[in-house]
Amino acid sequence: MKFQDYGEMKKGRHLSLTDTAFNHLNNIAHEARLSKSETLERLIRTTPVWEGNATLSEGAFSLVEDYAALIGKSPNFSMDTFIDESFTA
Repeated sequence: MKFQDYGEMKKGRHLSLTDTAFNHLNNIAHEARLSKSETLERLIRTTPVWEGNATLSEGAFSLVEDYAALIGKSPNFSMDTFIDESFTA
């Protein structure tokens, strides 16, 4: 894993997540070959404030797809749904 220079040091933080969210973060990080810390850093840095607000507001959150909850519960949905076999690392 490469060190990403953000021009500032990372600091330890405490977050509380459900097991479902934590497992989904772990799956995302694993597929991206990143640490969970770097995965969160990149997801947060690439989400504009307006988009985060629009997606996360109480009125909108019930309308978006909860991908973490779908994995393993829907026969037509798995992590393999997103595999792009044309990608080679």
